[in-house]
Amino acid sequence: MPKRDLENLLEYKRGRKLGVRVKLRIRSNNKSIITAALVNSGYESDVPEIHVPLALARRLGLGLEGVVSERYRVVGSDVSAYILGTVKISVITEDKESPEIEVRAVMVPGEYEVLLSDATTEALEIEIIKPKTGQWRFRGEEKVRNSVQPEYWVD
Repeated sequence: MPKRDLENLLEYKRGRKLGVRVKLRIRSNNKSIITAALVNSGYESDVPEIHVPLALARRLGLGLEGVVSERYRVVGSDVSAYILGTVKISVITEDKESPEIEVRAVMVPGEYEVLLSDATTEALEIEIIKPKTGQWRFRGEEKVRNSVQPEYWVD
């Protein structure tokens, strides 16, 4: 994608206030990065899985050589998802940090946001309250939380 088109797309996405996003700690190879992640109930997976953009995968030291790909079906088309291995993640809020879980990390070229699959969302005990306005809570809690601002990982 040409640089100008990418800039326009990211500016458009930044202006939208849709979706639930949480602050996430991702750990791999003795590196830890805190970033926003989109809770995506339409991202279905059999096991807890996270989409890690290429720029973030590099920062985490995830091996990109010799990775295998799988075909994923998304919104009426197929894409190649590259399997990067596993990472450990936890949700961070102003008053707590969730238990850490291990998830499978994948990368799809051209996607610049961290995405949580439905299985990962459930494993992290995230309940979506209002998907459009970005309100959520941890399972079993009454406290309703607001989404964080999106972050995009571009080289």
